[in-house]
Amino acid sequence: MKKILIVLAIISIMSGYGVQLYAQQGSVIQTLDTNKPLTTQTKDTNPSVQTQSIKAEFQNPLSGVNSLSDLFYKIVDFIIGLSYVVIAAFYLIAGFKFVKAQGNPEELSSAKRAFLNTTIGAIIIIGINVITQVIQSTIKSLQN
Repeated sequence: MKKILIVLAIISIMSGYGVQLYAQQGSVIQTLDTNKPLTTQTKDTNPSVQTQSIKAEFQNPLSGVNSLSDLFYKIVDFIIGLSYVVIAAFYLIAGFKFVKAQGNPEELSSAKRAFLNTTIGAIIIIGINVITQVIQSTIKSLQN
């Protein structure tokens, strides 16, 4: 019970501090005048070269992430999605244990225990997902 409370406290603390990450998108690094020719003094006999403006855009590699809380929610969503795959795998393992038991009471009780533990784990993961969604919507409504 203490571990669950600690995890919930960490989630609420991390989601409460949405420090904004500032990134300038579409900023111009260097602009050169295109109307005036640029003359260089070199030993070559190259004619004057017209300059062009150089524009670089820095794009956020994580789409939709503009704060630490958004990043935290993306990570939590990824972990919860991954846990659904793990739950499905454990249900398959429990099913194979039922098939392998073939009426043996000891192996049958082991399969039942595996199925029950997987179900409890699935309920916990779904509960965590619901709690994070509620916290996320509450924080977003308070920010707006």
